[in-house]
Amino acid sequence: MNVLKVIGCSMALCVLPLSGQTGGGTELFRDMKAPQHERIMDLLSRLTVEEKISLLVNDAPAIGRLGIDKYNHGNEALHGVVRPGDFTVFPQAIGMAAMWNPELLYRISSAISDEARGRWKELEYGKKQIAGASDLLTFWSPTVNMARDPRWGRTPETYGEDPYLSGVLGVAFVKGLQGDHPRYLKTVSTPKHFAVNNEEHNRSSCNAKVSERDLREYYLPSFERCITEGKAQSIMMAYNAVNDVPCTVNTYLIKNVLRGDWGFNGYIVSDCSAPEWMITKHHYVKTREAAATLAVKAGLDLECGNQVYGEGLLKAYRQYMVSEADIDSAAYRILRGRMMLGLFDDPSQNPYNQIEPSVVGCKAHRDLALEAARQSMVLLKNKDNFLPLNPKKVKSIAVVGISAGH
Repeated sequence: MNVLKVIGCSMALCVLPLSGQTGGGTELFRDMKAPQHERIMDLLSRLTVEEKISLLVNDAPAIGRLGIDKYNHGNEALHGVVRPGDFTVFPQAIGMAAMWNPELLYRISSAISDEARGRWKELEYGKKQIAGASDLLTFWSPTVNMARDPRWGRTPETYGEDPYLSGVLGVAFVKGLQGDHPRYLKTVSTPKHFAVNNEEHNRSSCNAKVSERDLREYYLPSFERCITEGKAQSIMMAYNAVNDVPCTVNTYLIKNVLRGDWGFNGYIVSDCSAPEWMITKHHYVKTREAAATLAVKAGLDLECGNQVYGEGLLKAYRQYMVSEADIDSAAYRILRGRMMLGLFDDPSQNPYNQIEPSVVGCKAHRDLALEAARQSMVLLKNKDNFLPLNPKKVKSIAVVGISAGH
């Protein structure tokens, strides 16, 4: 068996074989006592280019010859697990933000991830779960975009329009989803949508022109907290462009901010269909091969979908537009996330696998949902009967804002 070493090649991994054998004929990547990096590199050495590319889409197929199960990324857990089956439902995120209680939100998020692990065990650690985007260990949550316009369809998923509050609550939610075990992730949390994504009009192709100051003071702080304090292991890019470059391939956001300023070492996923929409909606590139090349070189690791990181990336590789080292870099980070979930370990050694299915919808969680609903209520005091306005007493009313003239 070949063991590998890594030589730095700019942003990519260069994989070179070294001589060496593991004891007993057991694959190194399944050796729980081996260092994580060596395990990942061993597994990479065993994969063909086609198999590596197959890891980079949200519904990754099984690799039978190595005994690797399929893995479906991309469930949701903004206020309870969405699927498969029934779970405890908590108030919408915007309601939980109104609790002003990060400690309670952490308990709620922990309950959500408990239920995910319980159902995961019920489905024989994913083997009986066959519906796409419905596995229970990767969640595209929380939404920490700034909610500046109530007409935006995702406003109820957010924690409001304040970057500090959204950041503090986002950290609590991330920590509850991911757990606190020194070795294993309970689930993977994926804050979204990075960045400047908070309107419905042309949201798939709009170009947000934003100053560096607005980015750093308003649009990015909630994400920064989720990464640097919450230690989120994944992040989702947005549909829109920022300053002329689609977020899917925005090297300023991915390389300078995420990887550079914040030291993010998790994996980066596109919003669903966003790589393809660089062709059909942004008109930023003309082919899937070009979209795949820009995306993988920018540092996008996972496609939500398979229209670009499927056949498109393979064609780009065969046309020498991307190197195997580029693909290895993305595959490495995806495998690292799956390894942190314990997917290549003896299931009995992972304490999160011991969470029983009976936790789903249990009384303690129903009581927690009730308490959250109570704390999410906001009562306004009608001091001195200010409302309704009395037209006989009010001489003038000021209407301000961008729609004031309508």
